[in-house]
Amino acid sequence: MHEFGITSRIVAAVSRVASENGATRVIRVDLLIGQLTFLSPQQVKLAYDLLVKGTPLEGSELAIQASEGLVECRSCRHQREVKVQLPEDPNSFTDPLPLFACSECGGKVDVIKGKECEVTGIAIDS
Repeated sequence: MHEFGITSRIVAAVSRVASENGATRVIRVDLLIGQLTFLSPQQVKLAYDLLVKGTPLEGSELAIQASEGLVECRSCRHQREVKVQLPEDPNSFTDPLPLFACSECGGKVDVIKGKECEVTGIAIDS
């Protein structure tokens, strides 16, 4: 479950920023997660709820926005979206594996968008 490790780094970073800005508590954290990170939003929220207990982030809202995947062919430059369907059951250990070949020419593709996992906003109370 790589969500726990990644979420712990997010919580640490938000805690540091909140402290640097004199916050007594964090109200909301906005998070952008690319589909090609294969992070389960449900697992991220579960880890977040566990990790923020007893911190200024406890009780804060974690708002997750998904970012579609986008790939571009190295040969013909064709771009296409890559949609990843994560299992509905957050306890499922089946990871989807999208095929990264160009749908036009079969060439290798590069990921243009969808690998991001970043905090895009923090609302604090000081």
